Amino acid sequence: MSCGASRRGSIARAALVLLLSLAVAGAPASAAPLDPRHIKSAALGNGLVLVVYERPGCGIASVEVVVRAGSADEPDDLAGIAHLLEHVCWVSGGGSDPRLRIENRGGTTNAGTLRDYTRFYASVPAADFPTALGALADMVLRPSFDPRVIARERRAIAEEVAARRDRARVRLSDLAFQELFGDTCTYARPIEGSAETLAAIQPHQLAAFHQSWYAPNNMAVVVAGEVPFASALAEVERAFGGLSPQALPPRRRGEAPRPAPGKELILPAPGSQAWVMAAFVGPAADERNEVAATDVLSVLLNYGALGRLSRELVETKKLASGAGLDFLTQRERALFGLWAMCDPDKVPAVKQEIRAQLRRLAEEPVTPAELARAKRLVYAGYCFANETPADCASTLAFYEAVDSYRSAIQYPGRLGSVTPQDIARVAGWYAGDPVWVVLMPRRNSR
Repeated sequence: MSCGASRRGSIARAALVLLLSLAVAGAPASAAPLDPRHIKSAALGNGLVLVVYERPGCGIASVEVVVRAGSADEPDDLAGIAHLLEHVCWVSGGGSDPRLRIENRGGTTNAGTLRDYTRFYASVPAADFPTALGALADMVLRPSFDPRVIARERRAIAEEVAARRDRARVRLSDLAFQELFGDTCTYARPIEGSAETLAAIQPHQLAAFHQSWYAPNNMAVVVAGEVPFASALAEVERAFGGLSPQALPPRRRGEAPRPAPGKELILPAPGSQAWVMAAFVGPAADERNEVAATDVLSVLLNYGALGRLSRELVETKKLASGAGLDFLTQRERALFGLWAMCDPDKVPAVKQEIRAQLRRLAEEPVTPAELARAKRLVYAGYCFANETPADCASTLAFYEAVDSYRSAIQYPGRLGSVTPQDIARVAGWYAGDPVWVVLMPRRNSR
């Protein structure tokens, strides 16, 4: 789906959809993974949004509490504070740990931070929904922060930051964000911050960030499973209804230019293989038709042996040993990155092939058969990414955080409407000079 390959689940299973007669466009509502007939929403008096997807008979309740603040909302000198706050809110100690109330009922819980939002989530037997919601509320609304927990989690995240530097594939994406978005856009920063900024964060600054952003009018609760809407509304009112709305700090994300500025960064890296990424500026969440077209373009370019670019790079011309694509929908314009792993001497040919395949898709209309196949594969990914209540809650919460949960429901219709002209138009965004990021083995660096 449009939230990127990682949220499309195991898209390798998507080939199964080729055996189905289900058409993307015009499918009945009952066939949709996110059936709009069973999705209801409401806003509390304090501005908190509730979205409930009723799935009678499943026996499960999955709930997400979303705060619309992430690493892109941090001050420059406190980079990493949103992620540190998520860690500190989620973990605790002793018998007061909210996680134990969930796990002792046989449930699971976790949390995460992205550039646009922070999420706290759990899945439990349906009868234990009030317990799970109350535990998540206690995490999100934690009134104080133990300095010992802050110190422990700061060390844990610092280790994560250090580990990322040793993973070429992850480093490639981080560098692409930095080079593409530049100093004027807060999307450029790594979500975890740096060792230096993490070390400087003080408990009072953590509390101030929490006070500024963790407000009901900046939050949403998403429920999927065997929970009636009326019951969910009553429990959410009980847990969050007493909070008062407040003025939110201004968001200062900035925007990356389109087309990309056409520069190149070459850095040394361990190993014997080079890593290459062509970084472009993709669509924002509210460019909904363009998001759907970009998803289809992604499959046309890079779906194993079926994708034009991956087939030429890996199978036909054997220029690369691996190839992939990064695209994660964000509130503002996002990274669209094509990458390959190859021998150092093949970097120029890989770059030429990336340019050629994008130019071809921009100039030559894709055939109806190829377009239909690509749309079926994307739709299959959408279906597989929304199999379980937890999957559905995650998708609806993601879109409620960056746009509106309705975008997730409307996605199949937009996907079915993608035309060859749409593919050519979107490919045209990426047919110019990208920002190139190249990690070269040290003996070949320059």
